[in-house]
Amino acid sequence: MSTVKRGEVPTLFESPLHCCGCGACAAACPKGAIAMSEGKDGFILPVIDGDLCIGCGACTRACGLNRGIGSNSAGPFFAAAGRDDVSESASGGVFGAVARELISSGGVAYGAAYEREGNTLRVLHRRAASVDELRPLLNSKYVQSDARVCFADVKADLREGRQVLFCGTPCQVAGLRGFLGRDYGNLTTVDLVCHGVPSGRMFADCVEGYGKQLGSPVVDFRFRCKREGWGNSLLLFLFLENGREVTIPASKSPYYDMFLNLKSLRDSCYRCPYAGKFRAGDLTIGDFWGVDVNRPDVLKDAEKFNQMKGVSCLLVNNERGREFIESSKALDLYPVEFDDIAKGNDQLRHPSALPKDRQLYIDAYVEGGWHSVECMYKRRERGIIFYTKKLVRRLLPESCREIVKMYLKGLAG
Repeated sequence: MSTVKRGEVPTLFESPLHCCGCGACAAACPKGAIAMSEGKDGFILPVIDGDLCIGCGACTRACGLNRGIGSNSAGPFFAAAGRDDVSESASGGVFGAVARELISSGGVAYGAAYEREGNTLRVLHRRAASVDELRPLLNSKYVQSDARVCFADVKADLREGRQVLFCGTPCQVAGLRGFLGRDYGNLTTVDLVCHGVPSGRMFADCVEGYGKQLGSPVVDFRFRCKREGWGNSLLLFLFLENGREVTIPASKSPYYDMFLNLKSLRDSCYRCPYAGKFRAGDLTIGDFWGVDVNRPDVLKDAEKFNQMKGVSCLLVNNERGREFIESSKALDLYPVEFDDIAKGNDQLRHPSALPKDRQLYIDAYVEGGWHSVECMYKRRERGIIFYTKKLVRRLLPESCREIVKMYLKGLAG
């Protein structure tokens, strides 16, 4: 943890590798001397105004990464699913289920939601005090949300004695805890099994581009759609201003494909300290990928756990998390081991690996915006298809070629 002498302007991070962009430092500054500035690559970083800074050190004390906030997950570990409707959730609906339960007893929940901004969408954290206000917070959002906007509201709710449930990436949870500066008995934090986050600006540019291509602005967005089951849910689902709904497979979306192949994450994601058993939240939730292979016994009770509705993993990380889960009646739980969950979730074993060509895509975005990224992506995709066709003609018997041709036609279409 860096230290600051009173009156000195602090150094918040040595390089972008050491900043997750959570905004806790800016939220904690009593003089408003820190702005979260968007770089050309779209990622936000804190910038201190030396004329306003009084060198009090509140910013460095709030930094979750600096302080190493978190602990090794104590367990137990579960396969989990919400007992009510989980159709609006990406997997087993754990957050939605416990948030509804908390709200019904007078509490509030915080999570990421889309917000319209001109002809595009931004993602920011929002407060929900009713079931209607909770709905926008459900479903996965594969983009960095702006969480700092709600840190002060969380603190106000806690001081007024409300039960608060906060859900975010591990670094956002660590940032909130750093901002608060102490533990609150009425706060429960939930961190996500996080793949890493693309920038909010890149996402906004992508959404605006879809609107132009489709002839109407995008007003709502889904990264996951379970119409064909949880295991086949990697689809973009766009809701347009003119009332149309458009579905795009992940393989046809440069944004989605780049995300899944780790090419668009912020620098700090590739060295994330929370990509393992060390967690920032009281609870950790995510998809229980590989449950059918690693723990097929979970699926024997199809009324509670099935692959059409989705199955979540749940890590109970500390005593506060254990008390919260034991008092909840919103979930169906099935005990498993940590390794059963980690086998299908690389981000519980190590940070996302930095692809060799990642910088090519980031540079393309810096130089020419989202359109440049799309053009680069399509050129490279066409090259892969061309060489695959050449290989097919050379190696495959004629009887098999038509099947492969149809598949490649689908990729290019």
